[in-house]
Amino acid sequence: MAAPPAPYSEQMVTQDGLRLNLRRWPGGAEARGTVQIVHGLGEHIGRYEHVATALVAAGWNVAGHDQRGHGRSEGPRGSIPHPLALLGDVAMVADHLRGTSAGSGKRVLLGHSLGGLVAARFVAESLHGQAARFARDFDALVLSSPALEIELSRFNRALLGVLGRLAPNLRVGNGLKPQWICRDPAVVRAYSKDPLVHDRITPRLVRFMLEAGAQVRALASHWRVPTLLLWAGEDLCVRPEGSQTFAAAVPAGVLHRRCYRKLYHEIFNEPEQRDVLADLTQWLRRF
Repeated sequence: MAAPPAPYSEQMVTQDGLRLNLRRWPGGAEARGTVQIVHGLGEHIGRYEHVATALVAAGWNVAGHDQRGHGRSEGPRGSIPHPLALLGDVAMVADHLRGTSAGSGKRVLLGHSLGGLVAARFVAESLHGQAARFARDFDALVLSSPALEIELSRFNRALLGVLGRLAPNLRVGNGLKPQWICRDPAVVRAYSKDPLVHDRITPRLVRFMLEAGAQVRALASHWRVPTLLLWAGEDLCVRPEGSQTFAAAVPAGVLHRRCYRKLYHEIFNEPEQRDVLADLTQWLRRF
Protein backbone atom coordinates (compact mmCIF):
# COMPACT_ATOMS: atom_id res chain seq x y z
CA MET A 1 0.00 0.00 0.00
CA ALA A 2 1.34 3.41 -0.98
CA ALA A 3 2.17 5.84 1.80
CA PRO A 4 -0.31 8.73 2.25
CA PRO A 5 0.72 12.17 0.95
CA ALA A 6 2.84 14.33 3.25
CA PRO A 7 1.08 16.77 5.60
CA TYR A 8 1.03 20.42 4.59
CA SER A 9 -0.26 23.83 5.69
CA GLU A 10 -2.31 26.45 3.94
CA GLN A 11 -3.96 29.72 4.89
CA MET A 12 -7.57 30.81 4.93
CA VAL A 13 -9.07 34.26 5.43
CA THR A 14 -12.03 34.84 7.74
CA GLN A 15 -14.93 37.17 7.00
CA ASP A 16 -13.33 39.79 9.24
CA GLY A 17 -10.02 39.54 7.39
CA LEU A 18 -7.87 37.36 9.67
CA ARG A 19 -5.51 34.79 8.23
CA LEU A 20 -5.98 31.37 9.81
CA ASN A 21 -3.37 28.63 9.55
CA LEU A 22 -4.84 25.29 8.41
CA ARG A 23 -2.85 22.06 8.77
CA ARG A 24 -3.81 18.99 6.72
CA TRP A 25 -2.78 15.34 6.92
CA PRO A 26 -4.13 13.57 3.81
CA GLY A 27 -5.13 9.96 4.31
CA GLY A 28 -4.93 8.90 0.68
CA ALA A 29 -7.47 8.03 -1.99
CA GLU A 30 -9.22 5.36 0.10
CA ALA A 31 -9.77 7.47 3.23
CA ARG A 32 -13.04 6.85 5.08
CA GLY A 33 -13.66 10.57 5.49
CA THR A 34 -12.21 13.57 7.32
CA VAL A 35 -11.61 14.26 11.00
CA GLN A 36 -11.57 18.01 11.67
CA ILE A 37 -9.67 18.87 14.86
CA VAL A 38 -10.28 21.94 17.05
CA HIS A 39 -7.46 22.53 19.56
CA GLY A 40 -7.58 23.92 23.09
CA LEU A 41 -6.96 27.26 24.79
CA GLY A 42 -3.50 28.76 24.34
CA GLU A 43 -2.11 25.98 22.15
CA HIS A 44 -2.07 25.19 18.42
CA ILE A 45 -2.83 22.46 15.91
CA GLY A 46 0.83 21.47 15.59
CA ARG A 47 0.58 19.76 19.00
CA TYR A 48 -1.76 17.17 17.43
CA GLU A 49 0.74 15.68 14.99
CA HIS A 50 0.73 12.29 16.76
CA VAL A 51 -3.07 12.26 16.96
CA ALA A 52 -3.32 12.99 13.25
CA THR A 53 -0.75 10.31 12.45
CA ALA A 54 -2.79 7.72 14.34
CA LEU A 55 -5.98 8.78 12.56
CA VAL A 56 -4.33 8.68 9.14
CA ALA A 57 -3.06 5.16 9.92
CA ALA A 58 -6.66 4.25 10.79
CA GLY A 59 -7.83 5.41 7.36
CA TRP A 60 -8.84 9.04 7.79
CA ASN A 61 -8.00 12.41 6.30
CA VAL A 62 -7.21 14.85 9.11
CA ALA A 63 -7.25 18.63 9.21
CA GLY A 64 -7.28 21.35 11.83
CA HIS A 65 -6.72 25.07 12.11
CA ASP A 66 -4.98 27.28 14.61
CA GLN A 67 -7.94 29.05 16.15
CA ARG A 68 -7.95 32.83 15.83
CA GLY A 69 -5.60 34.37 18.37
CA HIS A 70 -3.61 31.13 18.55
CA GLY A 71 -0.58 29.53 16.96
CA ARG A 72 0.26 30.79 13.49
CA SER A 73 -3.17 32.32 12.95
CA GLU A 74 -3.73 36.06 13.23
CA GLY A 75 -5.72 37.85 15.89
CA PRO A 76 -5.02 39.15 19.42
CA ARG A 77 -3.89 36.26 21.60
CA GLY A 78 -6.78 34.69 23.52
CA SER A 79 -9.35 37.17 22.22
CA ILE A 80 -12.55 36.94 20.18
CA PRO A 81 -14.43 39.85 18.54
CA HIS A 82 -17.88 38.41 19.29
CA PRO A 83 -19.37 35.24 20.88
CA LEU A 84 -19.87 33.35 17.60
CA ALA A 85 -16.42 34.00 16.11
CA LEU A 86 -14.85 30.62 16.93
CA LEU A 87 -17.96 28.80 15.71
CA GLY A 88 -17.96 30.69 12.44
CA ASP A 89 -14.31 29.77 11.91
CA VAL A 90 -15.12 26.06 12.35
CA ALA A 91 -17.87 26.40 9.73
CA MET A 92 -15.49 28.13 7.32
CA VAL A 93 -12.91 25.35 7.70
CA ALA A 94 -15.61 22.69 7.26
CA ASP A 95 -16.84 24.33 4.07
CA HIS A 96 -13.30 24.60 2.73
CA LEU A 97 -12.58 20.93 3.40
CA ARG A 98 -15.83 19.81 1.81
CA GLY A 99 -14.97 21.79 -1.30
CA THR A 100 -11.74 19.84 -1.83
CA SER A 101 -10.82 16.24 -2.65
CA ALA A 102 -10.91 15.50 1.10
CA GLY A 103 -14.59 16.43 1.25
CA SER A 104 -16.03 13.00 0.46
CA GLY A 105 -16.88 10.35 3.02
CA LYS A 106 -17.82 10.71 6.67
CA ARG A 107 -17.25 13.97 8.52
CA VAL A 108 -16.10 13.89 12.14
CA LEU A 109 -15.53 16.89 14.40
CA LEU A 110 -12.98 16.35 17.19
CA GLY A 111 -12.34 18.97 19.85
CA HIS A 112 -10.10 19.12 22.91
CA SER A 113 -10.67 21.35 25.97
CA LEU A 114 -11.77 24.78 24.66
CA GLY A 115 -11.90 23.09 21.27
CA GLY A 116 -14.15 20.42 22.74
CA LEU A 117 -16.50 23.11 24.00
CA VAL A 118 -16.44 24.84 20.61
CA ALA A 119 -17.12 21.53 18.84
CA ALA A 120 -19.96 20.60 21.20
CA ARG A 121 -21.53 24.05 20.95
CA PHE A 122 -21.18 23.89 17.17
CA VAL A 123 -23.01 20.55 16.98
CA ALA A 124 -25.62 21.73 19.50
CA GLU A 125 -26.65 24.49 17.11
CA SER A 126 -28.24 21.90 14.80
CA LEU A 127 -30.64 21.01 17.64
CA HIS A 128 -32.29 24.43 17.47
CA GLY A 129 -35.43 24.95 15.43
CA GLN A 130 -33.88 27.98 13.73
CA ALA A 131 -30.17 27.29 13.58
CA ALA A 132 -27.63 30.07 13.07
CA ARG A 133 -25.93 30.57 9.74
CA PHE A 134 -22.77 28.80 10.93
CA ALA A 135 -24.62 25.48 11.54
CA ARG A 136 -23.23 22.52 9.58
CA ASP A 137 -23.90 18.79 9.83
CA PHE A 138 -21.31 16.28 11.03
CA ASP A 139 -21.67 12.50 11.11
CA ALA A 140 -19.95 12.15 14.48
CA LEU A 141 -18.43 14.15 17.31
CA VAL A 142 -15.42 13.40 19.52
CA LEU A 143 -14.88 15.36 22.74
CA SER A 144 -11.57 15.18 24.61
CA SER A 145 -11.61 16.73 28.11
CA PRO A 146 -14.12 19.32 26.88
CA ALA A 147 -14.44 22.60 28.79
CA LEU A 148 -18.16 22.08 29.40
CA GLU A 149 -17.72 23.53 32.89
CA ILE A 150 -14.87 25.69 34.16
CA GLU A 151 -13.79 26.71 37.65
CA LEU A 152 -14.64 30.31 38.48
CA SER A 153 -14.92 31.66 42.02
CA ARG A 154 -17.73 33.97 43.11
CA PHE A 155 -15.24 36.84 43.19
CA ASN A 156 -14.01 36.13 39.67
CA ARG A 157 -17.57 35.88 38.41
CA ALA A 158 -18.27 39.31 39.88
CA LEU A 159 -15.03 40.62 38.37
CA LEU A 160 -16.01 39.13 35.02
CA GLY A 161 -19.29 41.03 35.17
CA VAL A 162 -17.43 44.31 35.64
CA LEU A 163 -14.67 43.68 33.11
CA GLY A 164 -17.15 42.24 30.62
CA ARG A 165 -18.81 45.65 30.48
CA LEU A 166 -15.77 47.91 30.82
CA ALA A 167 -12.92 45.96 29.19
CA PRO A 168 -14.19 42.84 27.37
CA ASN A 169 -10.96 42.54 25.36
CA LEU A 170 -8.52 42.95 28.25
CA ARG A 171 -5.97 40.14 27.89
CA VAL A 172 -4.91 38.57 31.18
CA GLY A 173 -3.29 35.31 32.28
CA ASN A 174 -5.61 32.30 32.19
CA GLY A 175 -4.36 30.99 35.54
CA LEU A 176 -3.57 27.51 34.22
CA LYS A 177 -0.26 25.93 35.21
CA PRO A 178 1.76 23.97 32.61
CA GLN A 179 2.19 21.01 34.99
CA TRP A 180 -1.58 20.55 34.98
CA ILE A 181 -1.70 19.47 31.35
CA CYS A 182 -0.29 15.95 31.78
CA ARG A 183 1.97 13.72 33.86
CA ASP A 184 4.78 13.46 31.28
CA PRO A 185 7.55 15.94 32.23
CA ALA A 186 8.89 16.00 28.66
CA VAL A 187 5.52 17.14 27.30
CA VAL A 188 5.27 19.82 30.00
CA ARG A 189 8.78 21.11 29.20
CA ALA A 190 8.03 21.25 25.48
CA TYR A 191 4.75 23.04 26.16
CA SER A 192 6.48 25.60 28.39
CA LYS A 193 9.15 26.33 25.77
CA ASP A 194 6.82 26.34 22.75
CA PRO A 195 6.82 29.89 21.27
CA LEU A 196 3.38 29.28 19.77
CA VAL A 197 1.79 28.53 23.16
CA HIS A 198 0.38 31.44 25.18
CA ASP A 199 -1.55 31.96 28.42
CA ARG A 200 -3.79 34.88 27.43
CA ILE A 201 -7.58 35.08 27.79
CA THR A 202 -10.16 37.89 27.77
CA PRO A 203 -13.43 38.44 29.65
CA ARG A 204 -15.34 38.01 26.40
CA LEU A 205 -13.79 34.60 25.78
CA VAL A 206 -14.45 33.53 29.38
CA ARG A 207 -18.09 34.56 29.03
CA PHE A 208 -18.35 32.56 25.81
CA MET A 209 -16.99 29.52 27.63
CA LEU A 210 -19.45 29.88 30.51
CA GLU A 211 -22.47 30.44 28.28
CA ALA A 212 -21.57 27.81 25.68
CA GLY A 213 -20.98 25.19 28.37
CA ALA A 214 -24.37 25.92 29.93
CA GLN A 215 -26.05 25.73 26.51
CA VAL A 216 -24.48 22.36 25.69
CA ARG A 217 -25.41 20.87 29.07
CA ALA A 218 -28.97 22.19 28.72
CA LEU A 219 -29.36 20.56 25.29
CA ALA A 220 -27.75 17.22 26.23
CA SER A 221 -31.10 15.43 26.60
CA HIS A 222 -31.90 16.30 22.97
CA TRP A 223 -28.53 15.10 21.60
CA ARG A 224 -28.70 13.06 18.42
CA VAL A 225 -25.21 13.18 16.85
CA PRO A 226 -23.16 10.04 17.66
CA THR A 227 -20.60 11.22 20.19
CA LEU A 228 -17.47 9.82 21.82
CA LEU A 229 -16.78 11.57 25.14
CA LEU A 230 -13.35 11.00 26.72
CA TRP A 231 -12.35 12.89 29.83
CA ALA A 232 -9.73 12.95 32.58
CA GLY A 233 -10.66 12.16 36.16
CA GLU A 234 -7.76 14.22 37.58
CA ASP A 235 -8.36 17.27 35.40
CA LEU A 236 -7.33 20.59 36.97
CA CYS A 237 -7.81 22.70 33.81
CA VAL A 238 -11.56 22.12 33.40
CA ARG A 239 -14.13 20.61 35.73
CA PRO A 240 -14.69 16.87 35.03
CA GLU A 241 -18.20 17.37 36.44
CA GLY A 242 -19.15 19.12 33.20
CA SER A 243 -18.50 15.94 31.22
CA GLN A 244 -20.24 13.83 33.85
CA THR A 245 -23.36 16.00 33.77
CA PHE A 246 -23.44 15.95 29.97
CA ALA A 247 -22.92 12.18 29.82
CA ALA A 248 -25.71 11.51 32.28
CA ALA A 249 -28.23 13.50 30.23
CA VAL A 250 -27.53 12.30 26.66
CA PRO A 251 -30.05 9.70 25.40
CA ALA A 252 -28.97 6.05 25.46
CA GLY A 253 -27.29 4.84 22.28
CA VAL A 254 -26.08 8.28 21.19
CA LEU A 255 -23.06 8.60 23.46
CA HIS A 256 -20.06 6.38 24.14
CA ARG A 257 -18.20 7.59 27.22
CA ARG A 258 -15.00 6.85 29.08
CA CYS A 259 -13.43 8.56 32.06
CA TYR A 260 -9.69 7.96 32.50
CA ARG A 261 -9.70 8.37 36.25
CA LYS A 262 -5.95 8.81 36.85
CA LEU A 263 -5.17 10.93 33.82
CA TYR A 264 -4.61 14.69 33.64
CA HIS A 265 -6.17 17.12 31.17
CA GLU A 266 -4.34 16.30 27.91
CA ILE A 267 -5.33 12.66 27.60
CA PHE A 268 -3.70 12.36 24.16
CA ASN A 269 -0.35 13.37 25.71
CA GLU A 270 -0.43 11.25 28.85
CA PRO A 271 1.87 8.21 29.26
CA GLU A 272 -1.24 6.13 28.47
CA GLN A 273 -1.83 7.96 25.18
CA ARG A 274 -1.62 4.76 23.10
CA ASP A 275 -4.62 3.36 24.95
CA VAL A 276 -6.56 6.60 24.47
CA LEU A 277 -5.75 6.73 20.75
CA ALA A 278 -6.75 3.07 20.43
CA ASP A 279 -10.12 3.87 22.04
CA LEU A 280 -10.56 6.74 19.58
CA THR A 281 -9.67 4.82 16.41
CA GLN A 282 -11.68 1.77 17.46
CA TRP A 283 -14.81 3.86 18.01
CA LEU A 284 -14.37 5.53 14.61
CA ARG A 285 -14.45 2.16 12.86
CA ARG A 286 -18.24 2.20 13.04
CA PHE A 287 -18.38 5.06 10.52
